[in-house]
Amino acid sequence: MSDLSVEVRVQVARLKNLLIDVARCGALNSPLGSLPHAQLDPMEVQAIWWLKAESLLPVNILAERLGGIAPPRLSRLLDRLEDAQLVQRERSVRHDRRRVRVRLTEQGRALAEQADSVVQERMARLLMPLEGEQRSALMDLLEGWVEALGGKRPEEAATAEPVGDGEASDAPEEVPATMHSARPRRPARTPLTELAANAA
Repeated sequence: MSDLSVEVRVQVARLKNLLIDVARCGALNSPLGSLPHAQLDPMEVQAIWWLKAESLLPVNILAERLGGIAPPRLSRLLDRLEDAQLVQRERSVRHDRRRVRVRLTEQGRALAEQADSVVQERMARLLMPLEGEQRSALMDLLEGWVEALGGKRPEEAATAEPVGDGEASDAPEEVPATMHSARPRRPARTPLTELAANAA
């Protein structure tokens, strides 16, 4: 931080203190973290939620949305969801057949709606302590911040370089703790095919 101005360093210190205070209030975790579901792992629910939010995603972009998980792990996750008819993978014919994209099926969209209801409730709890004008001002600030960061829209993200179906890379797995809590997989679960049939 030696090359930063005094003003920026002061703001960084303030932001650090704010993050500590937010954590103490129990509001630091992402609204997408540990989404509850009887049959799905939190990571699987997150994948379904992101596909609802952004419709059609290349597998490498979906991996980024899930905290940068390793391609082999993402491939196995998609295998499970595809076997359950919750998602489907598509290969581009016109441009690059190596580009693999993922979209929700009808059953997947039904489950995504359930996950989205939980996410919206969590977001509402974060905003409710503020008054209406304060909430609007906060949203304006955050939108300006995202714009300043150069945040990509989904259509821009879809043009990113493909990494195939995610099985050839040995990239290290990075999963931020704020996105979801790590936990061992349960030894036995209800097959997702039954869950998909119920959602239909």
